Amino acid sequence: MRIFAISDLHLGLSMNKTMDMFGSEWVDHPAKIRSAWERLVTSEDIVLVPGDISWGMNLEQSEADLAFLQRLPGSKFICKGNHDYWWQSPSRVRGILGQGITPLQNTALDMGGFVLATSRGWSTPQWDGYVPETDDKVYKRELQRMDLALSAAASFSGKPVVYMMHYPPVVDGGPTAFALKLASAGVRVCVYGHLHREGRWSPTVNTVVGDTIFRLVSSDYLDFTPLDITEEVLGCF
Repeated sequence: MRIFAISDLHLGLSMNKTMDMFGSEWVDHPAKIRSAWERLVTSEDIVLVPGDISWGMNLEQSEADLAFLQRLPGSKFICKGNHDYWWQSPSRVRGILGQGITPLQNTALDMGGFVLATSRGWSTPQWDGYVPETDDKVYKRELQRMDLALSAAASFSGKPVVYMMHYPPVVDGGPTAFALKLASAGVRVCVYGHLHREGRWSPTVNTVVGDTIFRLVSSDYLDFTPLDITEEVLGCF
């Protein structure tokens, strides 16, 4: 078993929505994702997908995108991103996904060799665009939701914890309150997305806070290729 991560698939198959306007690298990007995924991932592997999966505004519009993800190899574990408007409740989403894709929200799951915990996160005061009047309430709520997920993870003692979230917990290499919570809890690896375009990718998007490794896994940052984090999680191949 290997562990991979890739976020921000931004699929829009049933809506005929492409990402081409965001750069030539996005041209036919679903085919790039499928090609790299099928080359690297086997049916025995795990793939973490921290949000922004489909442009669909509801489950019906997202059906083709979720079917695309379903057909790819491996067991997929997903969390909600800021553009996943189709995501209702985990139970409702789980009911239409079937086997192969597991939605997680503000909780933790024993994966055998490690524990997977997840929440969405939010913009933080370190971001230039943070507006206290509108962001404070959600920001504080997401910190509480991270506490819930970390508390659930702590019940599986003795196993490394991987945290999956959509919003960046580090800004220009500096820890936000989210990153400090993860480091304090002893999380081994945190994978996150949300950031796009080379101009927003500082050399410090991949960093370490305490003993916690932070990895940006936005699909365009990874050249649409799932990132193998097995060694960082388990310490072995």
